[in-house]
Amino acid sequence: MRGDYLILAGVLLFVIVTTYYVVVTGISPMPSSRTSRRKINEILNLAGVCAVVDLGAGWGDLAFSIAKAMPESETMAYELSPFPWAVMKVRNGLFGPRNVTVRRADFRKISLAGTDAVVCYLYSELLEKLRHKLEAELKPGTLVVSNVFDIPGWTPEAVHKLYDSQCPQVYVYRVPDRTAAAVAAGVGLAG
Repeated sequence: MRGDYLILAGVLLFVIVTTYYVVVTGISPMPSSRTSRRKINEILNLAGVCAVVDLGAGWGDLAFSIAKAMPESETMAYELSPFPWAVMKVRNGLFGPRNVTVRRADFRKISLAGTDAVVCYLYSELLEKLRHKLEAELKPGTLVVSNVFDIPGWTPEAVHKLYDSQCPQVYVYRVPDRTAAAVAAGVGLAG
């Protein structure tokens, strides 16, 4: 009987903590589909990137897939929610490719400097807020690949339609030139 209570307590703890982080981050950990992972790997391989950052990596499926498809690259996977992060950390330690680094951090507070490509599976409202960070910290022309959701305010370089109900499209962007973006937005530049 005591074991039943421990299991129940563990399940309740998991549900409470996971729900808390869904409220804090505004998104639940959702794995990318196999179809979208293949397409994202293809995009990154064609671009020849070396340093990839997965923002909100969840359970790590996309980060591990990228690392396996691109063994010469380095993949940094950020996840704030403790349970998905712990699962990803254990998976990486036991089975993961050595070119993946798993970090528990709020990606809104880390530096993206030196990144060749950013991948994410985040909803559009969060991507709109994240857009300013990407523009400020990444070099113009840096590859940004968004699974499923568009980045409001940016024009995609390509939209790959997938025959996949879970992940129906992948958006490909390049960080715009700050000067061109400011002019397009009608913002005056000091100088």
